[in-house]
Amino acid sequence: MNLNNNYTTKSRIAYGLKAISQSMVAHRRPRKQSNRKLRPTALTLLLLTLFSFVTVAPSALAETGLSTGTPARVANTDGDGVRFREGPSTGDSVIQVIDENELVMIRSGLTKDKQGNSFYKVEYNGKTGFAMAQYLIFAGKATKGITPVGVGSPGKIVNTGGDGVNMRQQANAGSSVLNVLPEGALFTVMGGPFADKQGNNFYRVDFNGQAGYVTIAFVGAAPKNTVVNGGGNVKVTNTDGDPVRFRTGPGRNFDPDGFVYEGQVLKVLSNPVKDDGGNKWYRVEKNGAVGFVDASFLAKTSSAVSTAPVVSPAKEAPAAPAPKPKAPAIQPPPSNGALGDRIVTYAKQFLGWRYIWAGKSPEAGGFDCSGLVWWVLKQFGIQAGASSFDDVNLGKAVPLNAIQPGDILIWNNTYTAGPSHVGIYIGGGKFIHAETESTGVTITDMSDEFYASRLYMARRVGV
Repeated sequence: MNLNNNYTTKSRIAYGLKAISQSMVAHRRPRKQSNRKLRPTALTLLLLTLFSFVTVAPSALAETGLSTGTPARVANTDGDGVRFREGPSTGDSVIQVIDENELVMIRSGLTKDKQGNSFYKVEYNGKTGFAMAQYLIFAGKATKGITPVGVGSPGKIVNTGGDGVNMRQQANAGSSVLNVLPEGALFTVMGGPFADKQGNNFYRVDFNGQAGYVTIAFVGAAPKNTVVNGGGNVKVTNTDGDPVRFRTGPGRNFDPDGFVYEGQVLKVLSNPVKDDGGNKWYRVEKNGAVGFVDASFLAKTSSAVSTAPVVSPAKEAPAAPAPKPKAPAIQPPPSNGALGDRIVTYAKQFLGWRYIWAGKSPEAGGFDCSGLVWWVLKQFGIQAGASSFDDVNLGKAVPLNAIQPGDILIWNNTYTAGPSHVGIYIGGGKFIHAETESTGVTITDMSDEFYASRLYMARRVGV
C-alpha cells in the first residue's frame, strides 16, 4: 500500500511553495512596494521542491489515522505477515513475524532507514519493536457514549432491507471490502465500537474465522446462547483433574465466572475465536450460563452435555489453602557453587507442587508464580517483590540473549496487562515456574509460543 497515493508530485511541490511563501510573508520585514516582479531562480525552485517532499510526507502519512497511542492492524501482506524488528531498518534483526490481521499498538511516529523505508515503533504482545509502515492500517479508537455489544458476545446483521452489509478491512468507511454479510448473518463481536475520522462507528467481528469491521448501524445483539459458526459438544480434558476457569470473555484478561471440570461435556456456541495474543477460545454453555474456555482444554465429543460435578465451596475457590502434598522433606538450600546454580537446585525440589493463588511458602501447600520466586530467593537472603510487577526491580537487568541459570524471568500480558508472570531460568533453554491450577509448578521450554511472545525482561539477583 502506498501511503502517499493521495498526493501527486505536483501537489507536493505546490504545497511546499505555498508553505514557504506564507512563512516568508509572516516573518519578513515590511518593505516599500515595488513594481518589479521577483523571479525565483532554478536553485530556489529546486530547494523548494526538496523542502516540500520533506514536509509533506509526514502530513500525508498522518491521513492514515496512525499516531502514537492508536491501534493498528497488519494488512496488505498477502497473508505473509510483517517482520517485527529490533530497529527501524530492514537490516535489523527480526524478533518474529506478526500475522496478517493481528493488532499492534503504535508507540512512536515514523522513522526512515537509509533505503527510504518507513517504520513505526509498535508494541505487540508486551514487546516493543519496529514494523514497516506500509503494512499497518488504522484499527480505530474506541467510541465514547455508545453502549456496546460485549466483546465475545454474538451479534447479527439487521436493518439492511435484505441487502446485507460490507465487512471491511479496517474501521473506516473507505476501507477495502473483505466480505458482504447477508441480513441475519451471525458473528462474534471481538472489539469496539471504533470510530473513523468521519464519525462512523464499527465493531471488529469474527465471521466464519475471518476478522473485519462492520458498521454498528446494522449490528444487533443476538441472544447470549445463540450458536454462531459452531455447534456440537466438547469435553473438558488434559487438566490433570484440576478445574479450568470459565471466563466472561475470550482471553485471560476477562474475569473468571466459576470453573469447568475434567470430563464435563459442554455445548459449543461458536467455533474457536482468537484473542489478540493468538490464543483460541470456545464460547460454550455450562448449566445455562454462557462463557469462554481455553480451547487447549477442550476436545470435540459425541457425548451428551453433562452437568458439573458436585463440589464443595472450598474446591470452587482455588485461593483456599490446600494440604501440603505428599513429597520428600524440603531440603535446605545448598551452600556450595555459584548462586544461580544453587537457586535452581533448591527451586527444582518443588516441581509438581500445586498452584495455589497467593501461596508463597510450603505451608500453603503450593505457590503462585511470584510466591515461588519469593520463597526460593528468601532462602538465599534475597528479598523479592510481592508480585511479578514488583519483581521488575529485582537485582539488575540482563539482556535476554545473555541469561544464566538462576536469573529471574518476567512476562507481560499473560492473564492481565503488564508484567504478570514470573519464573526462574534453569538453563538449557528452560525455566521453572508455578503456572496454573492445571499444571502446578512445572518446567517449560523458552520456545513455547505463549511465553516466547510475551517475555519481557530478565533480572540477575545477588549482584
